[in-house]
Amino acid sequence: MAQTGRRYFFVAKNTKTKSGYTIEFLNIPQLYASGVTYIEAVYYSYRVLADFLNQLPDDEAALAAYTLSSIPDNKDDTFYTIISVPGDFDPHKMQTTFTIAQSLPEDIRNQADKLSHLVDYDNPIAL
Repeated sequence: MAQTGRRYFFVAKNTKTKSGYTIEFLNIPQLYASGVTYIEAVYYSYRVLADFLNQLPDDEAALAAYTLSSIPDNKDDTFYTIISVPGDFDPHKMQTTFTIAQSLPEDIRNQADKLSHLVDYDNPIAL
């Protein structure tokens, strides 16, 4: 297992779909989670990420190959987050951070407003 005193960071692509949300990990092909609400998708993404990380060899280099390398720009119904994972890979201790590009305050407010309309923690999708 990895070092318990540190955290690892993974980039997740979040997409709002007609039936809910899908979360994919950019550096881990074919690893994804989905849910009707955003919080459900986040929960499942933490679980699949923990399962994936726990099956890796006990080697920092193997783990580092899947961690944060870059973040693409947000598009229409897609946004990116950074998932912080503790060294013990406990999904209950994982945290998600939304990414907003640094720019003028009005642009930041617009980006945050767009994100707030894409993310709905409790309600099923209504398109």
